Amino acid sequence: MAILPSVTSDGIASRTGLPTLPKAAVQGEPPLPPGVRLDRPLSSDDAAAIALWKNPQLQVDLATLGLARGDLIDAGLLRNPRLDMLFPVGLKPFELLFNFPVDAFWSRPRRVEASQAAYDQLAQSLIQNGLNTVRDARFAHADFVLARTREITGEQIAALRKRIVELTNARLRAGDISELEAMAARTEEAAAGEQLVRLKHDVELASERLRILLGLSINRTGIDVVATAVDSSPPPDAGDLLEKALQARPDLRAAELSIASATKRARWERSRIFVIAGQLSSKGIGNNGILTGPGLSTELPIFNRNQGLIARADADVEVASRQYLNLKQRVAFEVYEARKLLVQALDVLARLREQVLPPLKQTVTLAEQQYEKGDVAYLFVLEQSRGLVDAELRVADAEAAVRRSRAQLERSVGTR
Repeated sequence: MAILPSVTSDGIASRTGLPTLPKAAVQGEPPLPPGVRLDRPLSSDDAAAIALWKNPQLQVDLATLGLARGDLIDAGLLRNPRLDMLFPVGLKPFELLFNFPVDAFWSRPRRVEASQAAYDQLAQSLIQNGLNTVRDARFAHADFVLARTREITGEQIAALRKRIVELTNARLRAGDISELEAMAARTEEAAAGEQLVRLKHDVELASERLRILLGLSINRTGIDVVATAVDSSPPPDAGDLLEKALQARPDLRAAELSIASATKRARWERSRIFVIAGQLSSKGIGNNGILTGPGLSTELPIFNRNQGLIARADADVEVASRQYLNLKQRVAFEVYEARKLLVQALDVLARLREQVLPPLKQTVTLAEQQYEKGDVAYLFVLEQSRGLVDAELRVADAEAAVRRSRAQLERSVGTR
């Protein structure tokens, strides 16, 4: 793990509420966050915390800080002085020329400012990378939970279909139904079995996807997850969320710093028009010994006045400014879209819980009561139970949609 500045480590922790990333470099495989263990089911927060500490792509992104830090160190270094020496050969006298770049005294501060601004911009932008990683970890966790729920539901449906086939075959032997009706029941049982096999594979894929995203070693036997209660509270007003996003989004802050970095680089490029060096010249003059005197050396900015790099730096300022305006519009759209999707998911979940599940549960209860009285066949009870299981699966889908939408909204706003 790279050496992180406080602005990156503390910025990610304050926005996510998860353990702060270690600022010191870590050799080898990164450790687990404090309080997180792999021998017990992982919550959504546990998965997000592990991803922040161990996600391979985030580790690559954080390592780029080392490149920016190297550029910052290089910007602060002075050019080495130059020493030219000509030895006396025959009638040629001894000559010595000491050359020191004087222009470094006014160009170096501007060069350091530009590199520092670029470093700060990268450090701020990596906070957004951390938020993206947290969102992806919550997505993968929600998908794993949903895959597990689908598998359990698939097992229930397969068991119901098997029981329906048994009852159908009994009715077929009794002559109550035709062979065609019995074949239809067996076909539905086979389809339920095929779907169950596919759902089991989906669980394995979801588990592997989460493991890779968390950066866990490939020789692990597997991980388990636990579903947390769905937060059904409505989101704040869109205007309030947008105002908060404009203040909290680290990529917006990074875009502002990018403008500052480009502006300072343009100032530095303008300071490079004149290249001046101080000189100290020593020369052997006949019987007078070695005479020494100061001087200056400079390039005459007649043909090359650094016009190309100055024009490029000015263009960088314009590009950074336009990118900032474009990013503000994209942030607004992301906030409105994420909020709308969350509202929609909450509405679907509420309708399923309040309007769909209660009547189905009541229907199953009544069917069981009528079966006990002998008014209906057990096959009717199984059919009603299958409808309830299907509805519970739709509820699980809606809960996963709420979890994903809330994670996306937190990422769009830039903070929890």
